[in-house]
Parts: sequence; C-alpha cells; structure tokens
Amino acid sequence: MTLTLAGSLLGTLFGLAHARYVYKTVADARVSGEFGNSQSAAGYYAFWTLALWVLFGTYLLVFWLASVIFYTVFKLWR
Repeated sequence: MTLTLAGSLLGTLFGLAHARYVYKTVADARVSGEFGNSQSAAGYYAFWTLALWVLFGTYLLVFWLASVIFYTVFKLWR
C-alpha cells in the first residue's frame, strides 16, 4: 500500500507540472483561435493529463521497483 501511495504522489507531482504546462499551452492557443471558442478545453486537457499521470505514475513506480528487485535477485544467483 505504501508503494502505491508513493507512486500516486510522484505521479501527482509530475502530473501537476505537466497539467499546468498543458493548460497554459491550450489556453494560449485558444486565444489565438487554434482550438476554437471552447471555454473548457484547457481545463479538460489539463484534468486528463493529471489523471493519467497519477494512474500511470503508480504503475510505473511499482513495475520499476519490481524489475530492480528481480534484476538484483537474478544477478546474485547467476
């Protein structure tokens, strides 16, 4: 459970930074007319960026740590 929480926190940190960048980029593009007149496009893209970072941050941390452990164990037995 601690590993899942750590992955979620790391995913949240990276996700917030990336979501901020996406929000700013889409909002600036919307002003220039590239995305039409959608008022919620920037928030929508930023939300999904954060959600995917949190979700995949957990899985990637768990798989990375598991692979390091398996690699170390198999390297010692070799």
